[in-house]
Amino acid sequence: MDRHFNGFLVIDKPEGISSHQVVQTIRHQLKIRKAGHLGTLDPMATGVLPLAIGGATRLIKFLMGGRKVYQGTIKLGFSTDTYDRLGKPSSKFLKSSFSQDQFHQVIDSMKGNQLQSPPPFSAKKISGQRAYKLARKGLKVILPPQKIFVYKFQAWTEKSQTIEFEIHCSPGTYIRSIAHELGQSLGCGGHLSRLRRIVSGKFSLNMASDLNRLTKLGDWQKYILSINSMLQEIPEVSVSKQLETSFVHGRSLEITASSLPQSSSILIRVLSDSGDFLGLAEKGTPIKSLGEQNQLIVPLQPKIVL
Repeated sequence: MDRHFNGFLVIDKPEGISSHQVVQTIRHQLKIRKAGHLGTLDPMATGVLPLAIGGATRLIKFLMGGRKVYQGTIKLGFSTDTYDRLGKPSSKFLKSSFSQDQFHQVIDSMKGNQLQSPPPFSAKKISGQRAYKLARKGLKVILPPQKIFVYKFQAWTEKSQTIEFEIHCSPGTYIRSIAHELGQSLGCGGHLSRLRRIVSGKFSLNMASDLNRLTKLGDWQKYILSINSMLQEIPEVSVSKQLETSFVHGRSLEITASSLPQSSSILIRVLSDSGDFLGLAEKGTPIKSLGEQNQLIVPLQPKIVL
């Protein structure tokens, strides 16, 4: 695949399909062999679903972090076994009865560092099996709590049984669990009824394209976000044609220390002399050259080469 087709696409995922189905649609409709998503969204959820295509699939791990931002709705009155509106009720209906002070106290208690139990119906594995497969069989599923961080949790009740919210949180946070725990804390049960992701790390809704529209466009390539644009925090070095050939064949480069940006980063983005992304390299221990100039030479060992 030409380097022009290595990069990222941001899809505004519609409701009712899985993240895997979005990837399969992109592969089939756009005739892309390599594609993968950077963090799943439940079928009920909509919004930002970043995809890596071509060689960018090898860089997914460098972009999986970053803050997530969600907006949505929680329905109070009863819990469900999946913690969302697609599940079966798991508690009797109880009309909510709490003061605004109680409500804000509960919301505040759910900010900051938290230990969160993932939903039984999740993709977490127990002894090699997906939790949701065990839950569907009626087996009791207990998953160990995970450390998460909630940076911001704004919520307001327009009606006594409905909570609208916006949450800024760390990767790995289950909003369904937050809805479930909130309902328990308020003493009436609750479940997630709507969820939309508007930010996922460096990817936001203003970068996203409608899935159906994108797959019908003849010029969909213009929506590709370059690898360089998504890895700007990693310092870069441009290399000559000769060094480019060595690098793409997996050979270590020797670069003068003065040619490298001053940075504590071990990783370096290696670019061609025309600015194309060639891959990532790791800095080795600087050594003194044997020449008359006695310069410091930094070895760059290829880590990922496109």
